[in-house]
Amino acid sequence: MGEWGMLLVIILIGAVIGGGTNIVAIRMLFRPYKPWFIGKFRVPFTPGLIPKRRGQIADNLGKLVEEHLVTPEGMQEKLEDGVLFEEVEARLKQGVKELLEEEMTLDEWMELHLGKKDQLLSFRNNIENSLHIKLLELFEEFKHRPFEDWVPGEWVEALEERFPKVSHQITFKAAEYVSSPEGREQIDQLLTNYLQSRGNVSSFFSRFSQRFSLADSIARELVKFLTEEDTKNLLTELLMKEWKQILATAPDQYITDEKLNAQLDAFTKAVIGRTPVVGEWSAPLSAWTGKYEDLLNKTVIPSVMASASMILSRYIKSIMKQIGIKDLVTKEVNMFPLARLEEMLIVIANKELKMIAVLGALIGAFVGMIQGILLIFVW
Repeated sequence: MGEWGMLLVIILIGAVIGGGTNIVAIRMLFRPYKPWFIGKFRVPFTPGLIPKRRGQIADNLGKLVEEHLVTPEGMQEKLEDGVLFEEVEARLKQGVKELLEEEMTLDEWMELHLGKKDQLLSFRNNIENSLHIKLLELFEEFKHRPFEDWVPGEWVEALEERFPKVSHQITFKAAEYVSSPEGREQIDQLLTNYLQSRGNVSSFFSRFSQRFSLADSIARELVKFLTEEDTKNLLTELLMKEWKQILATAPDQYITDEKLNAQLDAFTKAVIGRTPVVGEWSAPLSAWTGKYEDLLNKTVIPSVMASASMILSRYIKSIMKQIGIKDLVTKEVNMFPLARLEEMLIVIANKELKMIAVLGALIGAFVGMIQGILLIFVW
């Protein structure tokens, strides 16, 4: 082999050594993942640089993220821009719109999306039972006490003040009916039936009454009686007397425990059935939620977003401290698979790593050429 052939071989050997050394150095950043041992002796440069310093890298990366990247000041500035909350509000409104168009009931929707079955039905039953128990306890407290002991005095006074008006309405309506054709016909029929029920003598008076229109006379007298002031006063006194008797009695004189339970059960079901949302959620969402869309979009969601913005702005530092950005990043970096990290970095920096290997080969070839020249032509 000639001198030039020897020089070429030396250059190629230098290029292989230079390029190979760089490739090995790149691989040694990650590999081996774990230390190698010969007996109790740990092989030098094992594990690789990144696995060996993984804890320090994760800790420093966590500090970097917490102190310079994800800071309370940066988050505060982002919140003040309002862009984040505008996006969240828009998505909430879109979600509400889609929810209101569902053909399933609220219980079915919760079972499908949250895995909660019959939660609202149980909630409604609990409300009904609680209301029933409270009303029953209230009745038990007052059922042996006369009404006058616990009915508010202003209610009693207000009702008693209306008795004269009630009496006037009763007598007025009664006089109006008696003086009407229907009332006169009814009086005539009652009078005829009464006289006919009394036999032959009564039949004579029956024909006599028909001839001389006895019913008209009775009707006129009844109207006169009903329109007199004394009649109205008498009726008012009777109403007042009955009212005083009612006040002196207790509720348990009017209703038994069995009947009370049945009435309270029907009452609570009727009340809950007419309560907004609670009484409607057994129907499909699309059948009843439409009337709440404006309320949700114009009042509830903006109020929720405003409250959330205020709370986050006020407590952002405390919240981020509780989250522990540094610890979170450190933990995730320590748990991230090294093989996956190596693969990601090689894919990202593939061209640059190849150029490093080529550069090492070029440097090795150049060094080999210098050595070859000195060895062959100088020495």
